[in-house]
Amino acid sequence: MSLIASNVRYKRKLKISAWRKTAIGTWRDAGDPSVYGMLEIDVTHALAYLEKVKSQSGTKVTLTHLVGTIIARAIHRHPAINCVLRGGALHQRETVDVFYQIASDQHGQDLSGMVIKNADQKSIQQIAQEMEAKVQTIRSKGDIDYRQMKGLIGLMPGWLVGPFLTLGSFFLYGLNLWGSWIGSPQDSFGSCMVTSVGSLGLDMGFAPLVPYSRCPLLIAVGAVQDRPIVRDGQLVVAPVVRLCATFDHRLIDGMHASHMVKTLKACFLNPEQELKT
Repeated sequence: MSLIASNVRYKRKLKISAWRKTAIGTWRDAGDPSVYGMLEIDVTHALAYLEKVKSQSGTKVTLTHLVGTIIARAIHRHPAINCVLRGGALHQRETVDVFYQIASDQHGQDLSGMVIKNADQKSIQQIAQEMEAKVQTIRSKGDIDYRQMKGLIGLMPGWLVGPFLTLGSFFLYGLNLWGSWIGSPQDSFGSCMVTSVGSLGLDMGFAPLVPYSRCPLLIAVGAVQDRPIVRDGQLVVAPVVRLCATFDHRLIDGMHASHMVKTLKACFLNPEQELKT
């Protein structure tokens, strides 16, 4: 009997996508300042608002569009959240931009994203239309904005991806430099990331922060479920969505979160009034 044997028997090494290499190179340990929180929201009024927008504008708007719109308005009202940690100091952004994560193919095998610039100044219809145009472009012509960067990562050995992303983050955010030759849009990740786990059939799920993005807040939108709630002292069944937040405790603390929650609740309760442009 051999004194040394393989600990795990492997069948084969899988060929992985540039996205999977990026994920492996991004999260190396659990020593991070992430805080997690979940908010259950009665979306009765929000769903009625979405139906009204659809009928009046003809634009397909979803709860994920609405969450991004509301988050942008909330960040605008609480600008202390809209910062980048750089050189041990907080630098406030000039604009409120929201990054939406999307599947870049029809089968969900590869992921990409898009940034809606100045999202706090746009209506839900404008955000939905801009997103739809970008999704169609990505799925018909490929991931133009990130094609060069993803192609480069796809060619790299896995061990080099992590240091490459760290160096890129330092150049883009630490030194605050950018050039078109980098192969990704300027300020690629915005003030907040929004992703839909409800589209996967999940009513809740927490997503990890992406360290090299320097984005301090990520919201995962769950599927709408009928749940028992108390409304005006009465037990009723209502459509409820769970918003799962992950945020960087170095930039956002309990006070910031409390202010955000109050704004979110007000917007979901009366979206037509709160989201007037």
